[in-house]
Amino acid sequence: MKVLVAMSKYICLDSSVFVKLFIEEDDSNKAKVLFQKIIEDNQMIVLPAFAWAEIGSIIRKKIRRGELGPREADEIWSAFRQFPGIIYLEEEAVADRAWKISRYFNLPTLYDAAFLAVSEEIKWRTGETCELWTTDERLVQNLKGKKEYVNSLKDIG
Repeated sequence: MKVLVAMSKYICLDSSVFVKLFIEEDDSNKAKVLFQKIIEDNQMIVLPAFAWAEIGSIIRKKIRRGELGPREADEIWSAFRQFPGIIYLEEEAVADRAWKISRYFNLPTLYDAAFLAVSEEIKWRTGETCELWTTDERLVQNLKGKKEYVNSLKDIG
């Protein structure tokens, strides 16, 4: 169980964590606890530039599976797009860093590496740790002891 203590004014959340705030799933309650802490600590959420498309794709997939109706999906999309305090990073430095991270850790896609790169880019720019929160347990286990800023949503008590 992890005690939530803001280490920085920045935090990075992978798309699966964000979706749990808007769509009731396993560990949605933990996502809500994390978001409440983000609001209380006035943290800025930093995401790779494509994150809005990835979150939208998750919502679209839930429509195709019959898990969401079109009206509910529109409301979720609107709520996400209006969510305050999000900064999207699109710089070449993020893309290059993501590529290097994916090669070094032999990650199968650049998606995960891009979230890691955003956290590292914020650290490089500000000197502050930018925690990354994910539901990807395989990623967490692969990086255990290698990337201390990576956290699992499951660890929230």
